[in-house]
Amino acid sequence: MEVFGMAIITLVGEKLARPGVEFIYYGPAEPCRTCKLAGVCVGNLEPGRRYKILRVRSMPSHSCPLHEGKVRVVEVVEPSIEVAIEPRLAIAGSVIKLSFVDCSDPEKRDLFRPEGLFEGDSVKIIEILGDVECNGRTYKLVKVMRKKE
Repeated sequence: MEVFGMAIITLVGEKLARPGVEFIYYGPAEPCRTCKLAGVCVGNLEPGRRYKILRVRSMPSHSCPLHEGKVRVVEVVEPSIEVAIEPRLAIAGSVIKLSFVDCSDPEKRDLFRPEGLFEGDSVKIIEILGDVECNGRTYKLVKVMRKKE
């Protein structure tokens, strides 16, 4: 999986703190609001985005009421994400404004509305992976990277 951009420093639970692990950040939990580490922990992440751990820093762990006691300092990036798009937009290297396509097949939901991307995101098409069908139409499955505005 490709990753681009600057690494973000954050904290994750000790059990998740391994390179290659991906997670979706859903927003701060109640205990985070009064935590002195919230700025570096949840303050650097955007709710609803997918992150991939690149590196675990060799620093001491910190106590946390949410993560079974301990969190570790890690470097994360937003990874590339696979999404189905209109074939006319599928040009490798191009930047498009993401417009989700409707698909009634619940098993393909993750391809048509993947977690980590939002309608209207500006994304760069990294690679065209193939075709995917839904509702009698053929779409292109592409790997994209979100472009931060």
